[in-house]
Amino acid sequence: MAFFNIAKDAAANVEATGGDYISKSGIYPITIQFVSVDVNASGARSLNFNVKYKDNEATLWGLKLDNNDGSANFMAPIFNRLCNVAELDGLTDPEQAEYTVGKDKTPKDFLVLPDFADFECAVRVQEEYSKWNGDIKKRLNIKNFYRNDGASASEVISGENIGTQLGKDKAYADNITYKDCTADEVAAWKAAKSGGGASAASAKPAVQKPAANIFG
Repeated sequence: MAFFNIAKDAAANVEATGGDYISKSGIYPITIQFVSVDVNASGARSLNFNVKYKDNEATLWGLKLDNNDGSANFMAPIFNRLCNVAELDGLTDPEQAEYTVGKDKTPKDFLVLPDFADFECAVRVQEEYSKWNGDIKKRLNIKNFYRNDGASASEVISGENIGTQLGKDKAYADNITYKDCTADEVAAWKAAKSGGGASAASAKPAVQKPAANIFG
C-alpha cells in the first residue's frame, strides 16, 4: 500500500484561502531539511517539518494525514499540495534516518520521507491561540506551500497563472486564529510571560516581516 496517494486533479489542489525567525503568521521561503512521520496508537499519521529559514532552524509540528478512525484528516490536502509543488508522481516509502537536532545538537533517529530532504519552497503559516483549562497555547499551522517561482500546486499542474494564488494569499498572510480565547486575553498572556522584561521571543532579534518578494 502506498504511503500517500497524490491526487493530480484540480479540485483536490484548491488552496485554502516575516523576519529571521518563523514565529508569527506569514509566508516564508524555506528549506525543508526533513519531514518526519509520527504514528499514534490508532495508526493515524502526522508529519513534522524541520525547516531552515535564513540561518535559523524551526520545526512545524503536527500536520495530520489521518483521523483516529482511519479517515483523511482535513489537513491532508495541504500535504497533497506540497507533493504537487515538488512535482512528485509518487512517494518513496518512509525510512529511518539520523539527524542532529535541538540546541544541544543531539543525534536522533527519525522515520522520514526522503523525497523532501533539503527541498526548497515557501510555506504559509498562521498563528493559532487556544485556551485549555485556563492556559493559553500557541501553535503555527501550515496553510499552504509554493514552488520557488511562486507557483501554487494547482498552478504547477496547469502551468498557468503562476503566482496568482500567492498574491491572493498575501492578503491573509497576517491572519491569526483565536480558539476559546480573545486577542485581549492573548495580549495579557504575552505580557504575563514577559514579566515586564524580555520574553523568550523578544530576547531574540526583532522579527521583521518577510520581504514583499519572498524569493528575492
